[in-house]
Amino acid sequence: MHELPDPDRALLKTVAEGDPRALETLYARHGLRLLHYLAGQLNDPALAEEVLQDVMLAIWQQARRFRGDSRVTTWMLAIARHHAISARRRQKTPLDPLHDHAASSAPPPLDTLIRRDDCETVREALHHLPDDQRETLELIFYHGLSGPEAARMMGVAQGTIKSRLHRAKASLQKLLSIEEIYDA
Repeated sequence: MHELPDPDRALLKTVAEGDPRALETLYARHGLRLLHYLAGQLNDPALAEEVLQDVMLAIWQQARRFRGDSRVTTWMLAIARHHAISARRRQKTPLDPLHDHAASSAPPPLDTLIRRDDCETVREALHHLPDDQRETLELIFYHGLSGPEAARMMGVAQGTIKSRLHRAKASLQKLLSIEEIYDA
């Protein structure tokens, strides 16, 4: 298969060879991104930190299995997603990928994409989106995955991702217009 350009590919290969320093470097590069994703998925910063440790252990153990079908970051997010789903099942916590991060030192997802004064309004509107649409928005806009990468990670067709993204944007626009009317 055609290899995608990826600066982390060589680093993951070194992890697969058993170099703990390479895992530390991978963690330094992507640990915060994974933690933000997990905190959003789990709605519990402490649990997210705990699950992140499990994710890093899984990356260490599974590095040899990386086939190169995606970017390393996409592969790591897929592992994090699997662990978040498992943790939610154990905790019976509802999916809420864009929760209020006030208790966390992590910046809220999507805040960098919008003006500061609108962050709370947008975050509130995001809570009204269906879970699959919210997660799709988070993966594409916050974590920078492409449509095909998000589709592979979520186990759905690319058309499904496009449809979810289109519906999410339309719903978000409608929700924000309604909220602006109420605030006026």
